[in-house]
Amino acid sequence: MNEQPWRYLYAHHADQENFQKLVDCLLPGNLPWAKNAPVLILALANTQFGNGTPNGAALHDLGMANATLSLEATAQGLYTHFMGGFDRAKAQEVFHLPDTLQPVVIIALGYLGDAELLEEPFLSREKATRQRKPVSEIAFKGSLPA
Repeated sequence: MNEQPWRYLYAHHADQENFQKLVDCLLPGNLPWAKNAPVLILALANTQFGNGTPNGAALHDLGMANATLSLEATAQGLYTHFMGGFDRAKAQEVFHLPDTLQPVVIIALGYLGDAELLEEPFLSREKATRQRKPVSEIAFKGSLPA
């Protein structure tokens, strides 16, 4: 229906009031990365079409928009860090969001920082080798395993 159900609320680090509102929504494990980011973005999915019917594809569409945002940031020499660890109810309240806008992730946007400035256990996590599940655990031909 071409409604672009993604919405973004953002704040630059210099905009202390709105930036701090976003920081305050984050869970403690995300603070080391986020508190010094130049920009924080709250990504929202509009879960209802303009005609009032539910939009079952809103999360998918937001995910695609986020992926595109991340790819363009990379092309511009920037980095993104997606954080699902935040208080969604608090974000809903602090930003006076209608029930049809679902907070999904907070994104830190900026230049790559120096990992050595992180305290433990975050330094070890940042330096750890990234691991992903093998394709055989996420893609199945014909049907899902029992």
